[in-house]
Amino acid sequence: MSSPAPPPPPAKAEAPTFLFTPGAWHSPPVFDLVRADLKSRGFPSAAVKLVSVNPTDPKTQGAAEDAAAVRGEIEKLVNDGKEVIVVCHSYGGVPTAMGVEGYNLKDRVAKGEKGGVKMVIYLTSFAIPAGASLSSGLGGEKPDWWNITGDLIIPTRPIEVFYADVPTPLAEQAVAAILPMSSRSISDASTFTPWTQGFTMGYIFAEDDQAIPLAVQQGMAAQFPEGSWTASLKSSHSPFLSMPERLGQVLEEAAGTL
Repeated sequence: MSSPAPPPPPAKAEAPTFLFTPGAWHSPPVFDLVRADLKSRGFPSAAVKLVSVNPTDPKTQGAAEDAAAVRGEIEKLVNDGKEVIVVCHSYGGVPTAMGVEGYNLKDRVAKGEKGGVKMVIYLTSFAIPAGASLSSGLGGEKPDWWNITGDLIIPTRPIEVFYADVPTPLAEQAVAAILPMSSRSISDASTFTPWTQGFTMGYIFAEDDQAIPLAVQQGMAAQFPEGSWTASLKSSHSPFLSMPERLGQVLEEAAGTL
C-alpha cells in the first residue's frame, strides 16, 4: 500500500510591490536599474510620473497635483489587492506624504479591506510635516544651484550635486533627461504627516549626498517613531544609479522586516 502523498508546501505570500516617487526634475526611467534588480529578487514595482516635472501649466501644477499622481498609482495597485512599499526620493517625499493618506494597510485590514501601503521609505528624502512646504523646510533659503526662471526651476551643476559617484556615461544620460520643475512645487504646503498617523516608516541615508547633507537626513528621520527601520549607503544623492544592486538588496531587507 502506497504511503499518502506529502501535503503541499504552504502558499508563498505574494511579494509587496515597490512604488517609487522620483525627486524634482526626474522621471520614472531614473529608477529602471533598481527596478530591474528588484524584479530579479521577485518584487514587482511601479513608478510615479510627477505632474510638476516638465509641467504644461507650472502655475497650477505643484506638490498638491504631484500628490494626486502618487495617490492615483497607489489606488491602482490597492484596487488589485496589492500591498505596497512606497519609496520616495528627495522632493518626492513631499507629495508622497500626502498621497498615502487613507491607504495605510493596517487601517484597511482592520476594516476588512485588501491591499494598502505597508511601509513608506524615505530615500535621502524630505520628510516635511503637514503645514510646512519644501521651501519652509529649507528655512526659506534657495540653494545656489537652483536656476529659477519665471515659474520654472532647473538645477545647475547636476553631476556634482546629484550624480557625484555615478559612472560618467550614466551620469551624462541622467543629466540629459533632467526636465524643468514648477516653482510652485516648493511652496505648496503638505497636508498630511504619515509618521504621526500610524504608518510604518523607514529611512535610507545617503552618506555622501551633496544635495541633502547627512545631518539633515538624520534630523528628518528623527521625526519617525522610535524603532523605525533605517539603512545607510555610502553613496551620493542617487544610489539607484550608482549602486542599484546594493539599493535593491537594502529594499529587500526592508521588506523582510514586515
